[in-house]
Amino acid sequence: MLSIGVLGINFKTADLALREAIARGAQTLNGERAIFFSHPIVVLSTCNRTEIYFSDDDLPGVHSDLLAYLRKQIEVPFEHRLYSYFGTDCFTHLCRVTAGLDSAIFAETEIQRQVKLAYGKARVLPSCLHFAFQKALKVGKTVRTQLELERGSPTLYSKLWQMTNWKNKRILIVGHSEINRGLISFLQHKDVQNISICTRYLDAVKLEGIHLSDRNALNEWQQFDVIVCASRSEKYLIKGQGSMRHWIFDLSVPRNVDPEVGKSTNLYNIDELIERNEPLHKIEACEALVRSNVTKLARIYRVKTQHGLENVEMQSHL
Repeated sequence: MLSIGVLGINFKTADLALREAIARGAQTLNGERAIFFSHPIVVLSTCNRTEIYFSDDDLPGVHSDLLAYLRKQIEVPFEHRLYSYFGTDCFTHLCRVTAGLDSAIFAETEIQRQVKLAYGKARVLPSCLHFAFQKALKVGKTVRTQLELERGSPTLYSKLWQMTNWKNKRILIVGHSEINRGLISFLQHKDVQNISICTRYLDAVKLEGIHLSDRNALNEWQQFDVIVCASRSEKYLIKGQGSMRHWIFDLSVPRNVDPEVGKSTNLYNIDELIERNEPLHKIEACEALVRSNVTKLARIYRVKTQHGLENVEMQSHL
């Protein structure tokens, strides 16, 4: 059996405010500010979910340690909003997440990249977590390819495109995140111009055909017509009063836009962009394909374990 588990929260189990609190707590376990945690983990944090994947011979013990740690970080009750999976159930969940079957927008493609990034950022991992993430990424690609999900499937970008008129507007993109870089490419493909990106990391921007702005642009956000925020900032970046000509999309968790801004503008957070209208037959086909792949891969891992290969560390990420 795969000695893996997951502790998580998503848009189906909790509101945005609680997801923000969990995301802040989980961020201290990951990245440059990571604290020491004695168990190998992978932290997947997106606008719709925060999940902590872990491995150990004592999965319930690690689960308890994570809960105890989060309780120190979060003041409000949250345990009743979390979900947990272990072993093959955890692997199945990871495959569903990677394929976009558990996303707010069915079969959205951004999650595949987000899972890969979370896996790539993780520190030293045991073979079971390597196996789970590498195979989940392959299952995600298999589901999308075999069922042609990417062709004509709704994405967050297409949802944003439908919300307002983007052409002949001044557009401000806040944050040099993967989701923002993808949005810029999407807009440029639609022949949208006059796009500015605001980030602290101007040297890292490799995109062509856009204007570069430092954080001073945040103090003049009213000069733009459409603002999209998707950054790792834990504080409000957009504050003050605007007008109803302003369309603001806050894709960040924690939020980047002060909710008070919504009193004078068209402000939408990630929860308000959710729309689930996927056809039932497509859901059933996707779920069946995931189950068949999980069954086959779990059997392969079990055979490896029986032959004493469970401790063979995989030396590189995908």
